This record gives sequence, structure tokens and C-alpha cells, in this order.
Amino acid sequence: MGLVAVARALIRAAYRLVRFPFHLVDDVVLPVIFDEQAPVRRAYGKFLLDCDGAAAYLLADDTAAVHAAFLRGRSAAFHDAITRHPGSLHAESEVVMMHHRARFRERRSATHPPGHSTTRPPR
Repeated sequence: MGLVAVARALIRAAYRLVRFPFHLVDDVVLPVIFDEQAPVRRAYGKFLLDCDGAAAYLLADDTAAVHAAFLRGRSAAFHDAITRHPGSLHAESEVVMMHHRARFRERRSATHPPGHSTTRPPR
């Protein structure tokens, strides 16, 4: 075992120790706080994917390669769902907006009878 192999093995072990809390946050903490579509979770997943991909390539780390492949698959599944149903991300906000518009129209019709324009000044 040469000097380069020993250095890689030490750096690989250090990366695995550092990677553990990051993946713990991704698996346990972020799903409680944010939903799957939240930009924070997607950015964090991209960060982990880049880190694991770099470690797999530079350190010849098989575990990091498996983690990177898993994160790549999860990201691809999410992007596929967005492409198939682009409106599904905003469906809930659309329902809320429709509700607010209906309430606005009800209040406006109660305070301003039909035929009474609010845009012209009174004569």
C-alpha cells in the first residue's frame, strides 16, 4: 500500500465522518421542516449530490458513489414529476387564491352595489 493509497484511505474515512451529520440533516431534520418541493431541500440535495460525486471520483469511494446515485435518482424523480405535472406544485396556492378572490368579490358586492363604479369620482 503506497503513500497515495494511505492518504486516500485517511481522507475517505474523514469524509465519511463529515458526511454523516449532513445526511442526517437531509434525512431527519429537513423533511420535518420543509416539504419535498421546497427550494431549500432541493438546494441541499444538490449540495450533497455534488459532494458525494466529488468524493466518489477523487477518493474512489464506493459508498459516496452509492449515495450520489441515490440522490441523483431522487432528484431525477422529482424533476420528472415537475415536468409531467407542472401545475401540481402550485395547485394548493391556486386553491387559496381562488378562496381569497371569492371572499374579495363577496365583500366588494356587499359594499359596492352593481352598477356603482368605484373607478370614477362621484358627481
